[in-house]
Amino acid sequence: MILGGGVGGLVSANKISKILNGKAEITVIDKNPYHEFMASYPWVALGYKEPDDIRRPLSLLSKKNVNFINDEIVEIQPSKNKVITKNSEYEYDFCIVSLGAEVKEDEIPNFSEEAHHSWSLEGSLRLREAIKNFKGGNIVIGIAGAYYRCPPAPYEIAGQVDFFLRIRGVRNKSEITVFHITPGPMSNMGPAISSVISEILSNKGIKFVGNFEPVRIDKENKKVISKDGRELNYDLLIMTPPHKPNSVVAKSELSSPKGLPIVDPSTFRSKNFPNVFIIGDVVNPAINLPPAGVVAHFQAEFVSTQIAAEIKGTYVGDSFSPVAMCIMDFGDDALFPMCEFSKMYLDLSGPPSCGVLARGKEVKLIKMLFEFMWFANYLSK
Repeated sequence: MILGGGVGGLVSANKISKILNGKAEITVIDKNPYHEFMASYPWVALGYKEPDDIRRPLSLLSKKNVNFINDEIVEIQPSKNKVITKNSEYEYDFCIVSLGAEVKEDEIPNFSEEAHHSWSLEGSLRLREAIKNFKGGNIVIGIAGAYYRCPPAPYEIAGQVDFFLRIRGVRNKSEITVFHITPGPMSNMGPAISSVISEILSNKGIKFVGNFEPVRIDKENKKVISKDGRELNYDLLIMTPPHKPNSVVAKSELSSPKGLPIVDPSTFRSKNFPNVFIIGDVVNPAINLPPAGVVAHFQAEFVSTQIAAEIKGTYVGDSFSPVAMCIMDFGDDALFPMCEFSKMYLDLSGPPSCGVLARGKEVKLIKMLFEFMWFANYLSK
């Protein structure tokens, strides 16, 4: 039983089906009938892609001998090996929980009225309209909190918005400011990445404001106010929405009283229920890994081989690599950074080791190709 049809769930379903080749019944449950390629949400917001370009129906998993149930999970009962949905209940021998993070716009007053974002398909389409109708003024881009999917995304959006406004001929009527709780752009990932992003922002005339922790949106005066009293005036506000780990997992026996799953970080097995594995954004804040699709991907590969090995009684061989990499698209520039999280993840001895693999307009082609290959490999029509 695989809970969630995002990156972790989709990779797990494909991997287990391939290894076991009919020796297990595999089921994926998700309330969304589609798998959405979230890394392309900003492209939808800028009009470069349409919703159907970046999603596929999860029912296509039937081609991989995987059942798909389009239903909402309301309770997980690991002590009974049972999952309760709105319409039924299901038992399992093994369970992979990959339910991700939830967007909670209502946690910040005035957020849904004032702020736009590209962290959901609906939000991306709403942001598209706001950018299309923007005639000039102050654009402020930042984060609602430290926990959000895809840490580099605010900087990408700033670069893409800059490029789009230049094409429209209104960039000279606009000021773009990016704020974050870190001192510099992705400075928590080290100087190799931070310095390059700083250079890209500077070349585009985008201002960066660091150590800015937002606590309030002043709707009447159109200001974002930080914890230390600083203010940023906006005409268009783009912010990551507040994120929380999945609430069904948080209230289940799988989690601590604080709502975070309890797992062995070396295997992603639940410490209390060894036939349950928890991966992706729902667990990564608890084990010091970033909430990123690439991390969920590698976790899914790893836990799938553990389950397949137990069923087959043989060594399968995949291991987990605490590595994150992505293509950062800045519109007319692109960056391919990579970070290795061993020191930060297991022994807590230091920051991640990060570097830049490539930079240039041509790097964007890799991102475009990856999206195509993703659907071709995991959810082909």
